[in-house]
Amino acid sequence: MSNFKPSQQDEAFLDAMAMLMAPWGWPRPVGRIYAYLLLREEPATLDEIAADLGMSKSNASVAARTLEHCGNARRQGEPGSRRIYYSVPSEFSGPFFEKAQLLDRQVRLFAGQRERDISAPVADRFARISAFYTAMREAIEGVIAEPQSEAEAERTATRTR
Repeated sequence: MSNFKPSQQDEAFLDAMAMLMAPWGWPRPVGRIYAYLLLREEPATLDEIAADLGMSKSNASVAARTLEHCGNARRQGEPGSRRIYYSVPSEFSGPFFEKAQLLDRQVRLFAGQRERDISAPVADRFARISAFYTAMREAIEGVIAEPQSEAEAERTATRTR
């Protein structure tokens, strides 16, 4: 069973994460499990998650699968066992890579609309929103690429020491 027992500070972190993630559309258990996985050193089973957070295993399962779908949790099995473990992924881009792709598709859609016979104010609106979405996509892609470059530089420096 789990060796992680949330302290009062941990509980405050779990609750704060749940509140912060609510505007992203995450139900409270999803935010709490995400915070829980961030605090753990080792992956956790659904039984451990449910016991440590005082929730049903079915609620923990739904929330963990939501995190996995969003890219904020990684699911892994154990050879010879049906037990599933959850942990935070080593890359923190989570859903942002997919959001960048969505922004790119929206920009292409807006570009196609500007080719239609539409009024100048509407065409201008599409051009402005396209420029904004393009800048957001580029910013997301830059942030995602940057930590990987820093991590690779650190690994290279460690190997040469």
